[in-house]
Amino acid sequence: MINNNSMKKLFCILSLFLIIGFYSCKKDKTLPPVNMGYNYFPINIGHWVIYQVDSIVWDDFTHKSGTFHYKIKELIESEYLDNSNRITQRIERYIKRNDTSQWTIKNIWHSNRTASTAEKVEENIRFVKLIFPTQKSSSWNGNGFNTLGEQTYKYSNVDVSYTINSQTFDSTAFVLQKDEKYAISNDYAAEIYARNIGMIYKRYTSVTTKPTGEITKGVDYSYSIISYGN
Repeated sequence: MINNNSMKKLFCILSLFLIIGFYSCKKDKTLPPVNMGYNYFPINIGHWVIYQVDSIVWDDFTHKSGTFHYKIKELIESEYLDNSNRITQRIERYIKRNDTSQWTIKNIWHSNRTASTAEKVEENIRFVKLIFPTQKSSSWNGNGFNTLGEQTYKYSNVDVSYTINSQTFDSTAFVLQKDEKYAISNDYAAEIYARNIGMIYKRYTSVTTKPTGEITKGVDYSYSIISYGN
Protein backbone atom coordinates (compact mmCIF):
# COMPACT_ATOMS: atom_id res chain seq x y z
CA MET A 1 0.00 0.00 0.00
CA ILE A 2 1.26 3.45 -0.95
CA ASN A 3 1.27 5.86 1.98
CA ASN A 4 0.58 9.60 1.84
CA ASN A 5 4.25 10.55 1.73
CA SER A 6 4.83 8.27 -1.25
CA MET A 7 1.81 9.74 -3.03
CA LYS A 8 3.13 13.26 -2.47
CA LYS A 9 6.55 12.33 -3.84
CA LEU A 10 4.99 10.66 -6.89
CA PHE A 11 2.80 13.71 -7.51
CA CYS A 12 5.81 16.03 -7.29
CA ILE A 13 7.81 13.92 -9.72
CA LEU A 14 4.94 13.78 -12.24
CA SER A 15 4.41 17.52 -11.94
CA LEU A 16 8.11 18.16 -12.53
CA PHE A 17 8.07 16.01 -15.68
CA LEU A 18 4.98 17.82 -16.96
CA ILE A 19 6.59 21.24 -16.42
CA ILE A 20 9.83 20.17 -18.12
CA GLY A 21 7.87 18.67 -21.02
CA PHE A 22 5.78 21.84 -21.42
CA TYR A 23 8.76 24.18 -21.59
CA SER A 24 10.68 21.78 -23.85
CA CYS A 25 7.79 21.78 -26.34
CA LYS A 26 7.50 25.53 -26.08
CA LYS A 27 11.22 25.96 -26.68
CA ASP A 28 11.25 23.57 -29.66
CA LYS A 29 8.27 25.23 -31.30
CA THR A 30 9.59 27.39 -34.12
CA LEU A 31 7.91 30.66 -34.99
CA PRO A 32 6.88 31.25 -38.61
CA PRO A 33 9.42 33.34 -40.57
CA VAL A 34 8.75 37.06 -40.82
CA ASN A 35 7.41 38.10 -44.22
CA MET A 36 9.87 40.86 -45.05
CA GLY A 37 7.94 42.08 -48.10
CA TYR A 38 10.87 41.89 -50.52
CA ASN A 39 8.57 40.96 -53.40
CA TYR A 40 7.00 44.43 -53.25
CA PHE A 41 10.15 45.50 -55.11
CA PRO A 42 11.01 42.97 -57.85
CA ILE A 43 14.58 42.91 -59.13
CA ASN A 44 14.48 40.05 -61.65
CA ILE A 45 15.89 40.76 -65.10
CA GLY A 46 13.17 41.04 -67.73
CA HIS A 47 10.50 42.35 -65.38
CA TRP A 48 8.54 45.24 -66.91
CA VAL A 49 5.60 47.53 -66.11
CA ILE A 50 3.70 49.90 -68.41
CA TYR A 51 2.02 53.00 -66.97
CA GLN A 52 -0.48 55.54 -68.20
CA VAL A 53 0.86 58.97 -67.28
CA ASP A 54 -1.48 61.95 -66.96
CA SER A 55 -0.15 65.37 -66.06
CA ILE A 56 -1.18 68.99 -65.77
CA VAL A 57 1.42 71.75 -65.82
CA TRP A 58 0.73 75.39 -64.91
CA ASP A 59 2.98 77.98 -66.60
CA ASP A 60 4.80 80.26 -64.13
CA PHE A 61 4.22 83.37 -66.26
CA THR A 62 0.87 82.93 -67.99
CA HIS A 63 -0.67 80.80 -65.18
CA LYS A 64 -2.34 78.77 -67.91
CA SER A 65 -2.39 75.01 -67.73
CA GLY A 66 -1.49 72.34 -70.26
CA THR A 67 -2.38 68.64 -70.10
CA PHE A 68 -0.18 65.79 -71.26
CA HIS A 69 -0.95 62.09 -71.68
CA TYR A 70 1.52 59.38 -72.61
CA LYS A 71 2.77 55.92 -71.62
CA ILE A 72 5.95 54.93 -69.79
CA LYS A 73 7.48 51.45 -69.79
CA GLU A 74 10.06 50.48 -67.17
CA LEU A 75 12.15 47.40 -67.94
CA ILE A 76 14.79 45.77 -65.73
CA GLU A 77 17.22 45.21 -68.57
CA SER A 78 20.27 43.84 -66.73
CA GLU A 79 22.25 43.90 -63.49
CA TYR A 80 25.80 44.74 -62.48
CA LEU A 81 27.95 45.45 -59.41
CA ASP A 82 28.11 49.10 -58.39
CA ASN A 83 31.04 50.89 -56.74
CA SER A 84 30.02 49.42 -53.37
CA ASN A 85 29.99 45.90 -54.88
CA ARG A 86 26.21 45.73 -54.58
CA ILE A 87 24.00 44.01 -57.16
CA THR A 88 22.35 46.85 -59.06
CA GLN A 89 19.54 46.75 -61.61
CA ARG A 90 19.69 48.81 -64.81
CA ILE A 91 16.19 50.10 -65.55
CA GLU A 92 15.49 51.20 -69.11
CA ARG A 93 12.58 53.64 -69.37
CA TYR A 94 10.72 54.02 -72.63
CA ILE A 95 8.09 56.57 -73.65
CA LYS A 96 5.17 56.25 -76.07
CA ARG A 97 3.50 59.59 -76.73
CA ASN A 98 0.37 58.23 -78.44
CA ASP A 99 -1.17 54.99 -79.66
CA THR A 100 0.36 55.27 -83.13
CA SER A 101 3.93 56.11 -82.07
CA GLN A 102 6.72 53.65 -81.27
CA TRP A 103 8.43 53.09 -77.95
CA THR A 104 11.59 55.20 -77.70
CA ILE A 105 14.20 55.21 -74.94
CA LYS A 106 13.66 58.08 -72.48
CA ASN A 107 16.29 57.58 -69.78
CA ILE A 108 18.10 55.06 -67.60
CA TRP A 109 17.41 54.59 -63.90
CA HIS A 110 18.92 52.16 -61.40
CA SER A 111 17.76 50.28 -58.31
CA ASN A 112 19.15 48.33 -55.37
CA ARG A 113 17.32 46.03 -52.98
CA THR A 114 19.17 45.37 -49.75
CA ALA A 115 18.18 43.42 -46.65
CA SER A 116 16.56 46.55 -45.19
CA THR A 117 15.85 48.99 -48.05
CA ALA A 118 14.58 49.30 -51.61
CA GLU A 119 16.42 52.16 -53.33
CA LYS A 120 15.88 53.76 -56.73
CA VAL A 121 18.09 56.24 -58.54
CA GLU A 122 15.91 58.63 -60.55
CA GLU A 123 17.64 61.32 -62.62
CA ASN A 124 20.84 60.64 -60.63
CA ILE A 125 19.04 61.15 -57.29
CA ARG A 126 18.79 58.17 -54.94
CA PHE A 127 15.56 57.66 -53.00
CA VAL A 128 14.71 55.07 -50.35
CA LYS A 129 11.40 53.86 -51.72
CA LEU A 130 10.65 51.10 -49.18
CA ILE A 131 12.06 49.65 -46.00
CA PHE A 132 11.85 46.04 -44.85
CA PRO A 133 9.98 44.49 -43.24
CA THR A 134 6.95 46.25 -44.70
CA GLN A 135 4.83 47.10 -41.67
CA LYS A 136 2.00 49.58 -41.31
CA SER A 137 2.99 52.90 -39.70
CA SER A 138 6.72 52.27 -40.13
CA SER A 139 8.50 55.44 -41.26
CA TRP A 140 11.91 56.41 -42.66
CA ASN A 141 13.82 59.19 -44.39
CA GLY A 142 13.19 58.83 -48.12
CA ASN A 143 16.02 61.29 -48.81
CA GLY A 144 18.52 59.48 -46.62
CA PHE A 145 20.97 59.05 -49.52
CA ASN A 146 20.59 62.41 -51.27
CA THR A 147 20.97 66.11 -50.47
CA LEU A 148 17.32 67.18 -50.81
CA GLY A 149 16.73 67.39 -47.06
CA GLU A 150 14.97 64.99 -44.74
CA GLN A 151 11.59 63.74 -45.94
CA THR A 152 9.58 61.29 -43.87
CA TYR A 153 8.01 58.41 -45.79
CA LYS A 154 5.42 56.22 -44.07
CA TYR A 155 3.48 53.02 -44.70
CA SER A 156 -0.18 54.03 -44.45
CA ASN A 157 -1.42 50.56 -45.38
CA VAL A 158 0.24 47.20 -45.99
CA ASP A 159 -1.12 43.98 -47.49
CA VAL A 160 -4.47 45.46 -48.52
CA SER A 161 -6.26 45.05 -51.84
CA TYR A 162 -6.35 47.89 -54.36
CA THR A 163 -8.13 48.27 -57.69
CA ILE A 164 -6.86 50.43 -60.54
CA ASN A 165 -7.75 50.41 -64.25
CA SER A 166 -10.12 47.47 -63.62
CA GLN A 167 -7.27 45.42 -62.15
CA THR A 168 -7.45 44.28 -58.53
CA PHE A 169 -4.23 43.56 -56.65
CA ASP A 170 -4.63 41.46 -53.49
CA SER A 171 -1.62 42.72 -51.53
CA THR A 172 -0.49 46.32 -51.84
CA ALA A 173 1.55 48.73 -49.73
CA PHE A 174 0.65 52.43 -49.64
CA VAL A 175 3.62 54.75 -49.09
CA LEU A 176 2.80 58.33 -48.15
CA GLN A 177 5.81 60.46 -49.03
CA LYS A 178 4.51 63.97 -48.48
CA ASP A 179 1.24 65.67 -47.52
CA GLU A 180 1.61 69.39 -46.85
CA LYS A 181 -1.25 71.83 -47.38
CA TYR A 182 -1.00 75.54 -46.73
CA ALA A 183 -2.99 78.65 -47.67
CA ILE A 184 -1.03 79.22 -50.88
CA SER A 185 0.51 75.82 -51.66
CA ASN A 186 -0.20 72.12 -51.82
CA ASP A 187 2.46 69.40 -51.88
CA TYR A 188 1.48 65.75 -52.00
CA ALA A 189 3.32 62.59 -53.02
CA ALA A 190 2.42 58.91 -52.64
CA GLU A 191 3.20 55.57 -54.25
CA ILE A 192 1.43 52.21 -54.12
CA TYR A 193 3.29 48.93 -54.56
CA ALA A 194 1.93 45.44 -55.27
CA ARG A 195 3.63 42.16 -54.46
CA ASN A 196 5.61 40.66 -57.38
CA ILE A 197 4.91 43.74 -59.52
CA GLY A 198 6.40 46.82 -57.87
CA MET A 199 4.92 50.29 -58.17
CA ILE A 200 1.39 50.27 -59.58
CA TYR A 201 0.38 53.87 -58.85
CA LYS A 202 2.07 57.20 -58.19
CA ARG A 203 0.63 60.65 -57.51
CA TYR A 204 2.69 63.81 -57.26
CA THR A 205 1.33 67.32 -56.72
CA SER A 206 3.30 70.51 -56.13
CA VAL A 207 1.34 73.68 -56.83
CA THR A 208 1.15 77.31 -55.74
CA THR A 209 -2.27 78.88 -55.34
CA LYS A 210 -3.91 82.23 -54.76
CA PRO A 211 -5.92 82.73 -51.54
CA THR A 212 -8.98 81.99 -53.69
CA GLY A 213 -7.62 78.54 -54.43
CA GLU A 214 -6.74 79.26 -58.06
CA ILE A 215 -3.53 77.48 -59.08
CA THR A 216 -0.88 79.82 -60.49
CA LYS A 217 2.05 77.45 -61.05
CA GLY A 218 3.18 73.92 -60.47
CA VAL A 219 2.60 70.37 -61.64
CA ASP A 220 0.19 67.52 -60.91
CA TYR A 221 0.77 64.08 -62.41
CA SER A 222 -0.04 60.42 -61.87
CA TYR A 223 1.28 57.01 -63.00
CA SER A 224 -1.34 54.24 -63.26
CA ILE A 225 -0.40 50.68 -64.17
CA ILE A 226 -1.75 49.29 -67.45
CA SER A 227 0.10 45.99 -67.78
CA TYR A 228 3.14 44.07 -66.52
CA GLY A 229 5.13 40.95 -67.18
CA ASN A 230 8.48 39.17 -67.17
